[in-house]
Amino acid sequence: MHAMNNSTALDQLLQVANESLQVRCHAVPIWQIPGYYFDPAGHQAAKRLMEADAQAAYTTALAHQITGEAVYADKAIELINGWASINQELADNDGPLVSAYLGVGLIQAAELIKSYTGWRKDNQNQFVRWMTTVCLPAWDGIPLRNNWWSWSLYAQLALFRFMDDRECFAAEAANLKKHIEACIAPSGFIPEETKRGTKAIWYHYFALAPITAASKLILDETGEDLFHRTYPGGKSIKKALDTLLYYVDGHTEEWPYDKDQNIPPLGAHTWPLDLFEAMSKIYGDPSYERFVSPYRPIIGHINKNNGYFQSYAWVFPELQFIAK
Repeated sequence: MHAMNNSTALDQLLQVANESLQVRCHAVPIWQIPGYYFDPAGHQAAKRLMEADAQAAYTTALAHQITGEAVYADKAIELINGWASINQELADNDGPLVSAYLGVGLIQAAELIKSYTGWRKDNQNQFVRWMTTVCLPAWDGIPLRNNWWSWSLYAQLALFRFMDDRECFAAEAANLKKHIEACIAPSGFIPEETKRGTKAIWYHYFALAPITAASKLILDETGEDLFHRTYPGGKSIKKALDTLLYYVDGHTEEWPYDKDQNIPPLGAHTWPLDLFEAMSKIYGDPSYERFVSPYRPIIGHINKNNGYFQSYAWVFPELQFIAK
């Protein structure tokens, strides 16, 4: 999947959605995901099961939302129903995290096709049962308060929105506000992520992507604006974004923690362009616009190990602001 400068985001989406019509569900009864730093090959192999399906479900659901074509919605339903009917357990170290940052792609897909008459109510209920009995306990039980918790809160908010559970949504929105205040320093750094060696800048992106996506859910659902909120000490999402942008935008060598930060050549499929494309629409900041504009259409961060989207905060961000 390669973006062409003269193509639009919709062209790119339809290309992936059409390819996704051939995908068959990879769900397994016990989805065992070993820790990446313990078993990289095993982690990647296990993750690929849902990477393929989340990408296919999300892109076809988004394509249906924009085009109205039933064939796309039917494919998304097939994949969502597959996981909901087959998977019964998450296992091993990285099950909670991976099921959050990939599983939220299935939730986004479900939200996009929620009103489609071809998705039977009993299947929707089955999806909710799977999410609430298998995935939600794993997300809610995450003890870490770094990027893992950012993804947990985003996945929970997305799920409760789909379920129309306003009480649980409000509770997780309150948890997100506490998390933002606790995890972002007044300097804009995220102290938990500064410790991550040569991947510390990446982990700042990986924490801010779900925080911003969760904040967008709250803005859309309740009108509460966390993007422009300032917390005690001058902490804010905007300050964290500005700090990240400074270092990825030509100042990586100035990073004050571990040197030799692993930053990819910028492109339509690389982080953190997906994040800043979305944030350019939230803030209208000229520096964000300047950063992303040469690379449009921005598609989303592709996992270079296998060619699938790495996670589901901002995938086809331009279209996310169009599709409701």
